[in-house]
Amino acid sequence: MRSWRATRSPAGRSPRGTHLKARRRRPARPDARQAAFEILLRVDEAGAYASVLLERTEGRLDDPREAALLHETVLGVLRMRAVLDHALERAASRPVAAMDGPLKAALRIGAYGLLYLDRVPDFAAVDTTVELVKRNGPRAAIGLANAVMRRIAAEGKGSLPPEPAAGDVAGLALRHSHPAWWVDRLAARLGWERAERLLRADNAPASTVLRPNLRRTTPRDLALRLEGEGIATEPGRFATDALRVRAGAVHRSRSLRDGFAWVQDEASQLVPRLFGRVLRPRVADLCAAPGSKTLVLAESVPEGGFVVAADRHPGRLRRLLENVRRVEAQGVLALAADMAAASPLAGPFDHVLLDAPCGGTGTLRRHPEIRWRLTPADLPLLAARQAKLLDAAARLVARGGTLVYSVCSLEPEEGEEAIAAFLRRHGGFRCADAEAALPPPARTLLGTDGALRTFPDEGGLDGFFAALLERTG
Repeated sequence: MRSWRATRSPAGRSPRGTHLKARRRRPARPDARQAAFEILLRVDEAGAYASVLLERTEGRLDDPREAALLHETVLGVLRMRAVLDHALERAASRPVAAMDGPLKAALRIGAYGLLYLDRVPDFAAVDTTVELVKRNGPRAAIGLANAVMRRIAAEGKGSLPPEPAAGDVAGLALRHSHPAWWVDRLAARLGWERAERLLRADNAPASTVLRPNLRRTTPRDLALRLEGEGIATEPGRFATDALRVRAGAVHRSRSLRDGFAWVQDEASQLVPRLFGRVLRPRVADLCAAPGSKTLVLAESVPEGGFVVAADRHPGRLRRLLENVRRVEAQGVLALAADMAAASPLAGPFDHVLLDAPCGGTGTLRRHPEIRWRLTPADLPLLAARQAKLLDAAARLVARGGTLVYSVCSLEPEEGEEAIAAFLRRHGGFRCADAEAALPPPARTLLGTDGALRTFPDEGGLDGFFAALLERTG
């Protein structure tokens, strides 16, 4: 973690009392706000991923209500960061960018409580923010935190950015807390009203969706089992095997721990279904970790068949193997390899899945920090890597075999443009009809080009692009 910079005043001097240092000792059982503070600090300062840290931390909180508050606070602060910083700068009369990381984390948590957590009284949000500063830094910073929080509490919703006029991209981006460069692209491609709907959807909490382990249970039996644990579910809207969680602490579920299900969004469940329900015996998943799509594929491989699950990150591959063991999946062979480099696989495979690394703009509900990390310069770099991976995947597909390419991205460079360029390079492939392979409700998600497209503002799905390709020669 890089060293924290002293807070600078506009004149360039460091005001007394605004430099915070996180103490090395942490409470044995942190409350939700302390845990949120530590996670947000690591996300901002060390480039960590909030979802991974939340998964590790929620189990340390004994009270499920505290775990829920932690989850909402961390993701809410990351989603609404631009709005929170707007409010903080009005109240502090100084740029948030000039503040130390620990001070920013504490003030953002407090501002989120004041502006978005209606069930938290204002005095409690102010007091807990001051307590965060007192716990994690010198007492001289307490006065600043107290003053800033009280100003935001007094102004209330007036601290929020105003509604933008039509065509004001910068105003729309600030109001909905997204980077302006991405909102500009979105509005140009989808139109103003659709872009605003999608931005609103990005800022809504994503549903937790479960995929039953069909080798050990059925959706109905799993729903009854979860009901006995106090977890209420309903059937998925598009993926007919899916269960959407309506209430309950899934992260504490015995059914998940014992391998009767795993967490996987409906859109993600549909991607491997493009191959069909019954697969031929040789399957490769080339960017497989953490393995949810691998597990779906393994269910459909006939006895004696196998799925080679490759990934270039050994740590993520270990997590895939943990998931394979937990659900007792059969025929999964793990391989640590970068498929964009010299492939250790010769093939041929009957089916190849390439769920390629991408910008992740379809998953901003679940991974809101992505919106602050992705830059316009990243897109051509990602597209170039995806092209290499597609070429490597094509070499592994048997004649008459199929290749599914997918990305959790809304960007055309990573979706339809990537497929068009691939087909120009590989005349032996064609787009195949995936309609019969999908459940009837999901067939409405296929475009005129045959590709699967999902969006957060349409059915509450993660944003995906996926295409089924067949090797004809």
